[in-house]
Amino acid sequence: MELSYHFKKHGCFLYAALILATIAWAQAADTNIRLATQPGKLRYDVETFAVKPGVDVALTFINNDEMQHNLLIVQGEEGITLKVAQKAWAMGPGAADKQFVPEMEGVVLVHSRVLNPGQQQTLHFKSPDKQGVYPYVCTLPGHAFSMKGQMVVTNNPESVKKTEAKPDEDQGVDFVLHPHHKPIIKRSFVQDGPPRAINVGIPGGINYCFDAETCTVAFGWFGAFLDIGPDWGRNANERGGRPVRVLGERFDAGQPFFPIRLGGNNIPSQVRFKGYRLNGMQAPTLEFTVNGAWVKETITPSERGIGLKYTFEMDPGLVTPVYVHLDRSDAEVTVSHGKWEGSWLKIEPEDIAFFSLTRFYQP
Repeated sequence: MELSYHFKKHGCFLYAALILATIAWAQAADTNIRLATQPGKLRYDVETFAVKPGVDVALTFINNDEMQHNLLIVQGEEGITLKVAQKAWAMGPGAADKQFVPEMEGVVLVHSRVLNPGQQQTLHFKSPDKQGVYPYVCTLPGHAFSMKGQMVVTNNPESVKKTEAKPDEDQGVDFVLHPHHKPIIKRSFVQDGPPRAINVGIPGGINYCFDAETCTVAFGWFGAFLDIGPDWGRNANERGGRPVRVLGERFDAGQPFFPIRLGGNNIPSQVRFKGYRLNGMQAPTLEFTVNGAWVKETITPSERGIGLKYTFEMDPGLVTPVYVHLDRSDAEVTVSHGKWEGSWLKIEPEDIAFFSLTRFYQP
């Protein structure tokens, strides 16, 4: 009771003091910057701002989106933002505990924590003494391809035009699908994709195109999901009917052909797609048969690097080994069970009920 009374009596004063201290810090700064996220667009609302060298900066970062984001200001050669992001992705499951901030001494100058939707944080730092361009980026998986900008350090910041991000007018934001809280499935012809495409967008900016004819992943990509404007028709007088457009950076999924063989890697497979099952907030489960044996496959983002994790559930009554092929020539592959025989992974009957393979690119 005494502790509860003490908090009620003094807690409001502590909260007020914190607010006053924050205001005082902002007033003491030489430069105040406001930078936010654009809802549903995987973009910051400011792509360029300028500050003088060696001044105190108060940068207020606001997350207006429906997914998590962070902000890192870095320095380095061209392409450094993607390299920093890839280092963050390669941290694996522990990345969240470290706010997706990799240990890169001399590269990461200042960073926010990971902000949930509706949160904000004010960063207080001294701008670099050296004039130049210092990029900033969001390092959550897949975001770095579009969530980036630059801080320009110059003696004449008035000469640098503040650039506010604008949507791609050709893209048509009203026709862009955004998987905010749960995966989105869109069955539609896709540009440069297979005829029977099942396009899956996963929150966080990782997506893939599944070919229902061959039961393989045609490709994956990072960034925004799909522009369906060509299919629907952007204007009243347009009939649509054209392939939807992938938004983001494509990557090879490592399945050049149907990857599963039963009994031996030289035994032909007859595969039949049976549909997919929605799993609420989780990735969908794709179902098909291989020579009559039922297979369930769930595809999720890799926990490391750039790639996908393939999780299989098969009939535990099978008494023959299962062979799975995944291209390892230009990527790393980790597995939960099995032994490699060349480019084929052999899964013994006792392990076929549930196993997984993850294919990813290291930075």
